[in-house]
Amino acid sequence: MSSVRSKGSTPGHRQYERHPVSCEIDGDVFSGHYWVAGMILVVSTAAGGASRQLADRQPEELARSLLRDFVLANQPDLPASPRLP
Repeated sequence: MSSVRSKGSTPGHRQYERHPVSCEIDGDVFSGHYWVAGMILVVSTAAGGASRQLADRQPEELARSLLRDFVLANQPDLPASPRLP
């Protein structure tokens, strides 16, 4: 019995199209990438990432908002920064 495998991919692993996203906070530009996996939008940066259900929002709008929230939550020197426990 022989098996057929697709080259360059592992079972259960999907490649999602990544899109650049950026936001400006206090004159500084922060950037990352986002992709949609089913109904979940994922934002990834060099410092980490976050995800949220897409719901009825446009992907780019939600990605920009999620990136901004992530940056504010993880930058101690930004005045509007809510720190995560």
